Amino acid sequence: MQTSQMQSISSTSIVERYLAFFTGRGHLELPGSPLVIAGSTTSFTIAGMQPLLPYLRGQEMPPSKRLTALQRCLRTVDVDAVGTNERKLTFFHMLGNWSVGDYGKRGVIELALELLRDFGFERHSLWVTTFAGDPTLNLPPDEQTVEEWLRQGFPPERIVSLGVDDNFWTMGGPGPCGPDTEIFYDRGVELGCGKTTCQPGCDCPRFLEIWNLVFIEYDRFPDGSLARLPFLSVDTGMGLERVALLLQGVESVFETDLFLPAVARLTELAPVGVVGNSSVEQRARRIILDHTRSALFVGLEGIIPGRDERNSVLRRLVRRASRQGRILGIDHPFLGELVLLFAQGHSILLTEQERQCLHILPDMLTNEETRFAHVLTTGLKRLDKLIPGEDGLVSGEDLFKLHAEKGFPSDLAAEILAERGLQVDWSGYDRAFEQHREISRVSAERHFQS
Repeated sequence: MQTSQMQSISSTSIVERYLAFFTGRGHLELPGSPLVIAGSTTSFTIAGMQPLLPYLRGQEMPPSKRLTALQRCLRTVDVDAVGTNERKLTFFHMLGNWSVGDYGKRGVIELALELLRDFGFERHSLWVTTFAGDPTLNLPPDEQTVEEWLRQGFPPERIVSLGVDDNFWTMGGPGPCGPDTEIFYDRGVELGCGKTTCQPGCDCPRFLEIWNLVFIEYDRFPDGSLARLPFLSVDTGMGLERVALLLQGVESVFETDLFLPAVARLTELAPVGVVGNSSVEQRARRIILDHTRSALFVGLEGIIPGRDERNSVLRRLVRRASRQGRILGIDHPFLGELVLLFAQGHSILLTEQERQCLHILPDMLTNEETRFAHVLTTGLKRLDKLIPGEDGLVSGEDLFKLHAEKGFPSDLAAEILAERGLQVDWSGYDRAFEQHREISRVSAERHFQS
């Protein structure tokens, strides 16, 4: 819920004010790194701090001990959750400020509260979480951060301690990591679940995380063990789209100004109410918007839809969006049109070189949609004929056959079946896959010998 002090401002203005705030306080503004970083352990940049790893590990000297940037990020680990709530995105912009061995917990908390006040966030609507500790990792509770929030006048009841899954930030694998403290905005009790235990960490939409302050103290090794880094750094991440949701007074990130041109055209193509089930329709619209916007920025990296690694990610995004279009009654290629509208809406956030390359993206998406159209039509007809066995599972062998014979993606087939309340016998799928691979191997050997 928008407070009386908050004024609706554009996403571009949010970025400008954030960066100006930190450059005015001794931070060097860095250009955002590409989504694809050579030598990275992840296919795409998943966090604002990722390009700064050599600085945080003490391997290289940073150009300044205080840094700030707007970083593009793409995370596919929970892509299936996109569309199910008002905040989840595959691609997003992360505003960040970093201290490389400079200010610590007190400094970053003071800076965060000052900027939030400048944006108009009222203190009584803010909650915070801290790290509760983890005995298995031999990590104590982060009492120092609790003390800093108390020092800033936060009442104890709005300081919530959570476990390692919520308040110990890692890259999902090896790399710099540490306890964090997250800042949440209370959107109002009317959006809550009604439980007396409702607080940050609850699954309901009442509390929206807007800023994560991470204290980079450790390096995590492949076996999960931790070693202290030579100095403490601070890594923060403020999701642009989430802050825009609040500052623009809308209900979801899909209603912010970055999405509006594409939303308007999608509504023309498929008027609201075209699907009888409103939740199914809302999810379909959100997936289309999220995946098309993601395809824009992945495509600007020179990636094309294909079978391998990053190419397969783009292909899956396009195909999932195209299939959701069918749910809305759109039976012709349309993503190429939407991607241009997203480019227009994000024009100020694109480089001049990227703007000059935009003309190739509509045809790329349209061609992929066209290639997938026949596979989708045929596959959906076959899926309609699949019924669960006595064990309540859809045959994994039948699903693999659909993939092998018709090229229908198994993950998409499983997703569609799950929407119908059906589960797949994946052990049967694996057996069919191994049998197919063995037949292919024997056939290849015979061909070679002949």
